[in-house]
Amino acid sequence: MERDIAMKILLKNAALLNEKETKHIVIQDEIIQSIISERMIDDQLFDKVIDLEGKIVLPGLTDMHMHLDKSFTYPTIRNRSGTLLEAIEQFQAFEPYMTTDLLVKNMSKSVERAIKHGTTTLRTHLDGGTDDYIKRVVEAFSIVKETYKPYIHMESVLMCDFNMDEALEKSVRWAMENGMDLVGGAPHLSEDTEHNLERIFDIATTYDVDIDIHVDESDDPEMSHLPLVCEFTKRADYSGRVIAGHCTSLSAMEEKQALTIIEQLREEDVNVVTLPGANMYLLGRNDKGTIRRGLTRVRELDEYNVHVAIGSDNIQDPFHPYGKADLLQMALLCSYGAQMTSEAQMLRVLEMISTIPSELMNRDGEIAPGKEATFVILDTKDQKLVLAEQTTTRETWRKGKKICSMKECVKWEG
Repeated sequence: MERDIAMKILLKNAALLNEKETKHIVIQDEIIQSIISERMIDDQLFDKVIDLEGKIVLPGLTDMHMHLDKSFTYPTIRNRSGTLLEAIEQFQAFEPYMTTDLLVKNMSKSVERAIKHGTTTLRTHLDGGTDDYIKRVVEAFSIVKETYKPYIHMESVLMCDFNMDEALEKSVRWAMENGMDLVGGAPHLSEDTEHNLERIFDIATTYDVDIDIHVDESDDPEMSHLPLVCEFTKRADYSGRVIAGHCTSLSAMEEKQALTIIEQLREEDVNVVTLPGANMYLLGRNDKGTIRRGLTRVRELDEYNVHVAIGSDNIQDPFHPYGKADLLQMALLCSYGAQMTSEAQMLRVLEMISTIPSELMNRDGEIAPGKEATFVILDTKDQKLVLAEQTTTRETWRKGKKICSMKECVKWEG
């Protein structure tokens, strides 16, 4: 029996980032076959023709730092002080009540919102605070990952508790043997940061998985564990396999010290994820008068060729009661907070939610011939206005198929 010939699709007049003229995108067999510059093209050569009329086409958005198990637990779980420590305490106190069914429900809600906003790749950190919770969260994530497999690529990071003992480490290792993709944690919060990092790296090297950790999520300039992370990375020969999230104390310390650390990150190829929503919400709580922005040194990291990605982090939970799994919203906050507002910087911020995190996750997210036809179409025709307009109307495509679309509807009365 002959194999069915895949439909040949033409997307006409697509506006791609950093391109002055619109292009025609040819798709077949889930792949971008070619990108054509010629203005005239024979529509009859294709099974389906869609004229985008100059709309922006971004690579599928990649959200490489979320907390699906915490999402949509606000206002059930409150954080009256608005601080990181209270958020941790309140969530851990509620963990016994987080059933597998509730975890699946909240995770699914977040994933669906991410997809409709254009996210096609997602990495979530999952709490590893108790044996029972680890079992439940691993089961819940496995269900959600399988359910949404046709629509989104998902990865998981099992977070080692910052005071993990030997018994709890056994449960973490069980999780690594039962579907978890990476290992992580928040060693800067540990009573013994070096020991906690040692255990995280030992688990990672044992299972040959990458590391994605929270580091120095603080506005205290004395909190500086990134050099230790670089030391462990070098010792384990894990260059390019370690992601450091938050790194906000870099902004609190003097520039000379911060730049020395940034050089170490570049040397060991340790890259960074900034989480503007949660960090702007949680940090600077003790500041009087001028309140600090709470972000890491995004511009300096980028200038020193340390890759920076932007993530959603927490969505409507005690760590961040806002958010809707929309990376364009997070990119806008980063542009504000890091003052990356030149036209070139605006485009760089868009790369921080698409091609940069895709590369850091070893995914192939570029819009180019031979690449997977996965992208988001925005109802915006000027790349300089993508962040400003935050268009609701979008189409999410994955592997050459439109999987989701949203449309803004305005009705004038009278």
